[in-house]
Amino acid sequence: MMRMMNNKANVKIFSIVIATVFIIGIGALAYTQMATPSGNGGASTIGVIDTSRMMSQDNPLFVSAAQEFMSYQSKLQQETQAKIDAAQDDATKQKLVEEMRQNLAKKDQEIAKSIQDKAMEAAKAVGEGKGLSVVMSKETVLYGGVDITDQVLKKLASDAKK
Repeated sequence: MMRMMNNKANVKIFSIVIATVFIIGIGALAYTQMATPSGNGGASTIGVIDTSRMMSQDNPLFVSAAQEFMSYQSKLQQETQAKIDAAQDDATKQKLVEEMRQNLAKKDQEIAKSIQDKAMEAAKAVGEGKGLSVVMSKETVLYGGVDITDQVLKKLASDAKK
């Protein structure tokens, strides 16, 4: 990737693609705002979520998922170490280590998808409850919007208790 970025033509193409995506996104956002009349007196109908707080100790789902992953990792390492100790050659040992890494990556993806799905459901429920037409990541909004991060975290915490 870095070698491709050393070529000035590639950098220009990459910059043009990013600028185009940005402009299309802003245009789409403007179109949706013009297409949906605001029934709340012109107030913002955009909700924003601070995604960095969603992947922190503030989120009970993240905490339980981190514990689940650490438990899985520990168990997998013990199992793999037992197999490595029993293995005779270095190729088999290397294969076992690579297999463990793949299993860890797969588990990490599963957990991340689960958290993301639950967070999206909570964001949708909170957004609908507040009458928001769009909920976006806070990093993508230049200014404005209604910050619903705390409400989403509360909803996730209450759902986790059930």
